[in-house]
Amino acid sequence: MAQALSAHPAPAPTAPERLELEGRRLLRVTGVKEILHVEEGTVVIRCTEGLLAVQGEGLRLRQLAPQEGKAEVHGQIQELRYEPGGARGSMKKRLFG
Repeated sequence: MAQALSAHPAPAPTAPERLELEGRRLLRVTGVKEILHVEEGTVVIRCTEGLLAVQGEGLRLRQLAPQEGKAEVHGQIQELRYEPGGARGSMKKRLFG
């Protein structure tokens, strides 16, 4: 018996990874592959080069163009933490216990 295969569109190519911080109130990120966590004080993003954790107050995420791998974080940005290679479990464990 043949199995039905679901058609999934191929993932769009992401832009090269780039972080642009504007006045500690706006962070533009390219090279976004996946948004892993969003809450008022923390945003965790998987980028092409690894995981990026943004911490601060009143953070809001705006994904500008998911198909192009672009996002913005708005709020009072206090800390950027980067883990090359994207070891998913280790940074999330440190941030969230």
